[in-house]
Amino acid sequence: MSQFIKYLSLLGVLCSSKIALANSMEKQISDLIYQQISEANIDNIAIDYLTSKPQLNCDSPTFAILNKNKQWGNLTITAKCENITKYIQVYVAVTGSYVMANQPISAGTLMTEQQVKMQSGRLDKLPPAVILNKSEVINHIALRNINNGEPIKNSMLQKNWHVKAGQTVKVIVNGEGYSIAANGKTLSNGALGELINIKLNTGNIVQGVVTEKGIIILNK
Repeated sequence: MSQFIKYLSLLGVLCSSKIALANSMEKQISDLIYQQISEANIDNIAIDYLTSKPQLNCDSPTFAILNKNKQWGNLTITAKCENITKYIQVYVAVTGSYVMANQPISAGTLMTEQQVKMQSGRLDKLPPAVILNKSEVINHIALRNINNGEPIKNSMLQKNWHVKAGQTVKVIVNGEGYSIAANGKTLSNGALGELINIKLNTGNIVQGVVTEKGIIILNK
């Protein structure tokens, strides 16, 4: 009888150990997914396992998301123990806020605050690259007609370029107690506040910030 009790006790320890490892694995996967989703406009995240959790041969496996550019929907998680890699299929459902057109918007329109609004919904059910922050929409240019109520994606917009590649600009170098003006050519398009490269007439390539006046300011 005592041997049977010992067997039950050992079985209980093994079961408890497996449950603890499974819970630890779920927590690590959950933490990994939460770290991947860094946007502030997220209200809720739910993780559903599409395949059974694999048996891992080590206490401290390394977990990673196979496609790091994808934040939700169907995801593949890799679990690596020494030289053995196992795969875990999960579905990540995310509720949060995204940017939606508040009225019909014509192609070529400079986007304003009044033309868009924040809408709450299931982000995993929306097309990829839907914009979650108004700041990424305002002062951009619509590349095509956008319908009222349509979620706004990155591919619908273009930055409002203040200077364009190859444009000659006035460059002001601000130093301690001095200011030097020179001319240069931009090596890329630049929106207000962006840092871009400029090739000076001397041949040197420097970086500067695009300002309201179209002048590149360099702080040395």
